This record gives sequence, C-alpha cells and structure tokens, in this order.
Amino acid sequence: MNVPLAGFHNPAAWEQLPNARLSPTARDIFDVLQGRQEPRGHVRITQNELATRLNTTQSAISRAMSELRDTGLIHARTRHGQILIHPLYAGYESLAHMVNHIQDPDTHLWPLAFPASDIRPPRRCDPHPTPDGDGGEPAPTPAPRPHLHLAG
Repeated sequence: MNVPLAGFHNPAAWEQLPNARLSPTARDIFDVLQGRQEPRGHVRITQNELATRLNTTQSAISRAMSELRDTGLIHARTRHGQILIHPLYAGYESLAHMVNHIQDPDTHLWPLAFPASDIRPPRRCDPHPTPDGDGGEPAPTPAPRPHLHLAG
C-alpha cells in the first residue's frame, strides 16, 4: 500500500506549540506521533509501543497522553492503537490538501486548551529578572546585625 507522506505542516500553528507547556514526555510522544502519522493526522500506535520506543513506563505514557488530550493536541476519543492529531497540527500532502481538509464541513476541529499568544515558558538561557525591579540598580545593602555574645 502506497501511503502519501504527511510532509506539510501549518507553520503558524507550530509557532504556538510552546504555549501548550508540555512535559518532556508529552513532547517526546507528540514528536513520535508526528513522525508516524498518515496524512490528516491519523496515527496507528499503542501506548505499549510508545513506552518501548521512548524507554519509559506505560504509566508515564498514559499521563503524557492525558496531557496531550487535555491540551487538545490529540482527540480525546482515541481507540486502541488509533490516535488522531488535531487538524491544525496534522501533516498533509501539501498546502492545498491542508486548506481543503480544514475548510471541509465534515472536519471536526475540537478546541485547543492553551493560549494562542506570544507567551512562552521561560528558558534557562533567558536573562533573570532583577529582584528589585528598578532596572538593575544594586539593591541597598542590609544594615549589619549586632554581634551577639553567648553567656557562658
């Protein structure tokens, strides 16, 4: 069977993906799903296969899959071994196929549960905000504590 490649993705949607604030395991699962999907976001894989592929426990996979369902990146009603990626994050054969699928009245677009804004989680390389909030001026030095003598 010759299945067309799902090589085209919606770049505007992918810019918003960091706003989902996925755990590392959920992000790894989403990456595996993206790589294994057929066009329009259909993926045939079980949680056991994901656990083996990612070298983790089935309970960790289950928690991460729940996280993906809660954010709306995968459909909440998945069958055993069949997962559906949200149409905005699914892969398509081309831009025309994506537009036709999303505009089709039979396509179910369920809501995404993360903000679609420029907010992103902080990264380690981001500069730390100054604690005093006055533009980086040094904080005043605290008054010295009196020296205490122990009786004895």
